[in-house]
Parts: sequence; structure tokens; C-alpha cells
Amino acid sequence: ASDLELCDDESNDGFEEFDLSTQTATILGTQSAANYEVSYYLSFADADSGNNALPSLYTNTVNPQPIFVRVESIGVDGSSCYTASPSAVFDLIVNTRALATMPEDMEVCDDVSNDGQASFDLSTQESVILGTQNPSDYNVSFHNTQDDADNNANALASTSTLSSQTVYVRVEDPLHPDCYGTTSFEVIVNPLPELLAVTALEVCDDDTDEFVAFPLSTKVSEFTNGSTDIEVSFYESPTDAMSETGEIFDGYVNTTAVNQTIYVRLENTTTGCYNINTLDLEVLANPIANTTTALEVCDDDADGIADFDLSLKDAEVIGTQTDMSVSYHLDMASAIDGSSPLATNYTNTTAGAQEIYARIVNDLTGCSSVTTLQLIVNPKPTTIAVSDYELCDYNTTGDEEEAFDLSTKTTEILDGQ
Repeated sequence: ASDLELCDDESNDGFEEFDLSTQTATILGTQSAANYEVSYYLSFADADSGNNALPSLYTNTVNPQPIFVRVESIGVDGSSCYTASPSAVFDLIVNTRALATMPEDMEVCDDVSNDGQASFDLSTQESVILGTQNPSDYNVSFHNTQDDADNNANALASTSTLSSQTVYVRVEDPLHPDCYGTTSFEVIVNPLPELLAVTALEVCDDDTDEFVAFPLSTKVSEFTNGSTDIEVSFYESPTDAMSETGEIFDGYVNTTAVNQTIYVRLENTTTGCYNINTLDLEVLANPIANTTTALEVCDDDADGIADFDLSLKDAEVIGTQTDMSVSYHLDMASAIDGSSPLATNYTNTTAGAQEIYARIVNDLTGCSSVTTLQLIVNPKPTTIAVSDYELCDYNTTGDEEEAFDLSTKTTEILDGQ
């Protein structure tokens, strides 16, 4: 009979339970099992004497273990009608099982396509999977399913493009392919942060040099779109963004006049995957608040207080500029931030003369500028009683007409004004 071989379990201790009865038919050959009984022993002496027969289900004690056989006629005195093999008829052999150690998962960031697929070099897992087993003695293969691994079918290429999935591994000794081991691990393709279209960061020029400090952090929410696991940082170049060198912060002043593009690194704080977006910086020109002439009105009651129609000065403040709005304010602070605009019909609060502020705003950009406006209440002249203007009639014609020089009364009329 041929040897009985079993694969060891994962303990690889060299001991397994064998069903010796599976050899009986081979040993009997053409002899009828109804007429002959087969028993199994560890030595010829036991087989010859019929002592210490092994049970049908027997766990070997050495590996390999020789087995001796006794064939005896049923119903006949066994002392004369038996045959005992003087040498082992077959061996019990426990073959070492290939072990497959579970490696760590393979985790990568997606490429710029962000299509959920990436290339994996599966062979880099082999050293961990084999452990202390000699790589030259074993074959390692990778599969999409456990069935494929068990059947050694549809092996994946060592370098494969995969989506996030479970990869199943088969390890076998080519000399004993049935004694294979399997394990599995995950390949994970982490997506890159999404690149969203972000509006330009526009800041009004604080002078006329076309350079200004930008509040970069005000754009963070647009880049993250509500995601709490995205970290945002800003850089002058894509190289700096990729290497995380030379980060720039709030208060960054553009180095190119009027318009400049900077680069934004978006990094997932959980996976470490990052993507590079861009942000346009734009310096907006402020409108010009033209110098105004005083707005003057006459005092009706000599108290220095009067009503002013401030809108009369809008055209003067705006000049030839278009898409502009004007508002008026009591102080510079409210004029700068556009708060507490005065009513168009405004009554001065400082008698005689008062300085207020005119704010011009570009309706398209929101940029603004401020100038001053003087409000002046002019007192009305008064009419006083003067003495009659008398002349003698030197004309003898009796027509009572004479030439009067009215200017001689001017001083009297203006006296005190």
C-alpha cells in the first residue's frame, strides 16, 4: 500500500489523526473483506502475535511512522491462517503545512484622477506573509476571492491596479500543494481632498501701490465645504505646497501687483492624502472721494441751525466716476465702515458751521473712500429803519423832481451788520 499522508494543522507539530481503514481495500486486493480481517500494528512482533492492534483512527507518535499489517482469515484459527508483514507496509506521514501570516493592510492615496483605483505591488507583502519560511521553498499567490485562493485559480499579477477590496493570499509548498495556507488583507485607496472652485480673494487697496495684506484664512471654509477633516495651508508655489515649506499666513502681501495666484494644500488629517488647489488674489482700486466745496444755506431764525440737502453734493463727490454711491456720516470711523449714515435731509447739530464726512462706494467692488464736507449756515441780513433822504428843490419849474444819490444811505443801512 502507498503511504498515508496528511497535512499538518497550523501548529505544524507533526501529529495528526489517520484513518487506517482507508488502506484495507488496497491491502486485501482481490480478497473478500467478508473472509479476511486486516489489523494494523507498530511492529512486526505485535503483528505476528496479534497483540496491541491499533484503532482505525490513530494519531501517529513519530513522523513518519511505519505501520505493520496482519491479514487473518475470519472463522479460522488465527494461529495458523494469518499473514504478518515482516516489514512496514506503509508509513504515516504528516506533511508540514505552509503558513500564511496576515500582513498589515496596504493603504495608498489615489492619484490625481481620483478615480478610486491605484497600483499596488502585492509582492512587498510576501516577506511578512512567509515569516520564517524559506521563500525559495514556497509559492505565494494573490486572489480576488477565498475560493480562488483555495483552488489556486485566477491569480493576480504581483503589480495590480485595484480598487479598495480584500485580497486573499495562498502560500503553498510545490512538493505538497495540498498543504497550503491562506490569509487576507485589505488594499485601501484613499481619495484625495476634492478640488472645489473658489472665488478670488478680493481686497481693496489701502493706498495706490496695488499691494495689500490679504486675510487668507477667510477662504478656508470655501476650500473645505464643511469637511472637518481637511487642513488648509497656503503657499507661494506648487513646489512649496507639495513639500510643505514656506507656508504663508494672514497678512500676506502680494508680490505681484494687482493679481497673483497662490497655492493651497488640502490635507486629510485622517489619511494624510493631500491635493493642491489655487487661489487668485486681487487688489481692487479704491474710488476717489473728490474734494468738496462747502454746502451753504441761509439761517431763517438766526440760531445757526438749518436743514441741508446733502444729496446736492453727490455729483461733486463722485465726479466722472460710474457705479458709485455716496453716503454721509458724522465721524471718520462711521464713514470708513459705512455705519450710521445720515439722512439726506440733515439738520446740523453744531451752530454756524459743522464738518461731516462723505463716503463714496464702488457698487461693483464695495471699495470706498472718504472726504470731508463743510456745512455752513449763513445768517440772513436785516433791514433797519433809516432817516428820510431830503433834497432842496433847486429847479424853479415847479416839477418837484430832483436826482437822489441812494448810495449815500448804504452805510446807514449796513450799520451794525
